[in-house]
Amino acid sequence: MKESLKQKLAQFQESLEHLGEVDEESKQMLREIDAEIQSVLQGEDQNGLEARIEKQAVAFEGEYPQLSAVLRDVIDVLGKMGI
Repeated sequence: MKESLKQKLAQFQESLEHLGEVDEESKQMLREIDAEIQSVLQGEDQNGLEARIEKQAVAFEGEYPQLSAVLRDVIDVLGKMGI
């Protein structure tokens, strides 16, 4: 499962690099999500991570559907890992 999460995280990071005009608040939230996912990969517990990722996925759905889809995939993998 961790390998799958690493793959989704790589897709997430690639999508972040290709984002156009995104407000600074959203960029900061995405950076925080990225850092929290990295923490999960290192074995740390992250309470409420799934809800924060879902909130961003919904926020990006209209303008950045690819990023939203990657975020939802990350949620799915985290759920399967029991996180």
